[in-house]
Amino acid sequence: MLLMEFLLLFCILGYALVKSEQPPNVVLIVADDLGWTDVSFHGSDQIPTPNIDKLAKEGIILNNYYVQPICSPTRSALMTGRYPIHTGMFHGVIRPEEPYGVSLEEKILPEYLRELGYATHAIGKWHLGYFAKEYTPTYRGFDTFYGYYNGAEDYFYHNRSGYHFPKFHGLDLHHDVEGDQQPVRTQDGNYSTYMYSDEAITTINQHPSEKPLFLYLPFQNVHGPLMAPQETIDKFLYIEDKKRRVLAAMVSQLDDAVGRVSRNIFSTFKII
Repeated sequence: MLLMEFLLLFCILGYALVKSEQPPNVVLIVADDLGWTDVSFHGSDQIPTPNIDKLAKEGIILNNYYVQPICSPTRSALMTGRYPIHTGMFHGVIRPEEPYGVSLEEKILPEYLRELGYATHAIGKWHLGYFAKEYTPTYRGFDTFYGYYNGAEDYFYHNRSGYHFPKFHGLDLHHDVEGDQQPVRTQDGNYSTYMYSDEAITTINQHPSEKPLFLYLPFQNVHGPLMAPQETIDKFLYIEDKKRRVLAAMVSQLDDAVGRVSRNIFSTFKII
């Protein structure tokens, strides 16, 4: 299967008033490891994705848009605007026990936007380094971060083992506010897609209108491990392959979340 490391959905939310000089609010939604035929607007009739399809139809589809094939290199390019070979992030992903990240000499996207007066929030997956606090999101331009630092984890219990040292196992879910880092211990059993979409909607609803918003929303879906609520998996019993069936459920959950967030965006902000 041809994989797109990310499907990027830019929701430009418009000016509060037609003649306002305030910059537009921006929400950047990222899907992880979504396949070309995992969305129905590419012609697949196996997994319906009506919400993603709607955004694609009403926006611009970049069919010749290429990215790196794995997580950390692509995210570093997205955040820095530089090809990973120039940032030292080209060789692979950051494993849980590896002590490195995107160089602190690199100025990344939220730092530029903060200088322009934006409130900056990140919800979801980071995977750009966390071995020292200076490499984590709220020390790199984000006002708040709600999510996980590593590349993969349990969708329901939000824990992760080391790659080379699997006996080291722990919670990887954090709520960081302006450098204050706090673990989140109250989400056991809550599927991450629900969790992150709820947090995004709260962030949008509570955002003060006098300041432009940048919300970076990199969902966990559909990166492994393959996990989804059973009731959603059961909707795809017509798919014979069990792994593909779970993946379909994960895509469906992602599409529902995109729909919830996008509808909230359009109801909260005045679009022009």
